[in-house]
Amino acid sequence: MTIEYINGLEVDAITLSDIVQSLPELDKQPGPFTFISVNPQIGLHADEYPEIVDFINQATHRIPDGIGIVKVSQQQEKKINERVAGIELMYELLTFAHTHHKRIFLYGAKPEVLEAAVTNIEKTYPGLTVAGSIDGYTKLSEDEIVAEMNASQPDMVFVALGFPRQERWLAKHYQAVEAKYFQDVGGAFDVISGSVKRSPEIFIKLNLEWLYRSLSNPKRLYRIVELPLFVMKAKKWYRANKGK
Repeated sequence: MTIEYINGLEVDAITLSDIVQSLPELDKQPGPFTFISVNPQIGLHADEYPEIVDFINQATHRIPDGIGIVKVSQQQEKKINERVAGIELMYELLTFAHTHHKRIFLYGAKPEVLEAAVTNIEKTYPGLTVAGSIDGYTKLSEDEIVAEMNASQPDMVFVALGFPRQERWLAKHYQAVEAKYFQDVGGAFDVISGSVKRSPEIFIKLNLEWLYRSLSNPKRLYRIVELPLFVMKAKKWYRANKGK
């Protein structure tokens, strides 16, 4: 698989179509497979968490999740030409789980959001089984969470704790969980539950979904500032390490 280094992180030059087409073959292999998003926020802050850098660089799929990743690539080695939105990948994995009668586990979000997400997934994808779920505010210990996941015998685990918590949790525990597929999905449960609306189609087509979400949620306004900071940091890293 072709990769490009962006601010020290390995990012795969991969499309959503590539992943979807590979799933039947991946399903014949033992795994585990880790689908981990690399977006500008992660690219800006990941080096503050060495375990996350190691985890991403060792993941089986490092997803170019964000137009900022694509833009930086186009200023560097031009290997990445398409963003892969994490929520779109989750939908495809859910579709695969539905078609192949897989068991899934959801971890993260507020209790009421998680409950609504489970309900909507079961309605939309009746062929899969929601084997279990734990909200992001649980008082269970990390070992107890792993034990509950394993007891449910999931094929896929979706973790929605937000950066950096979800990546740190996966880096520490995914190898102890007896599942084949893992994905960090950020705020995907909020969208699936209906508690947060996805950006209008025009913003998605123009690759401005990040801007709409930032302007719609005051808690995300800092993302507007982070994007240019990420671009500058990535340029500096590239000049120092690859652009000599």
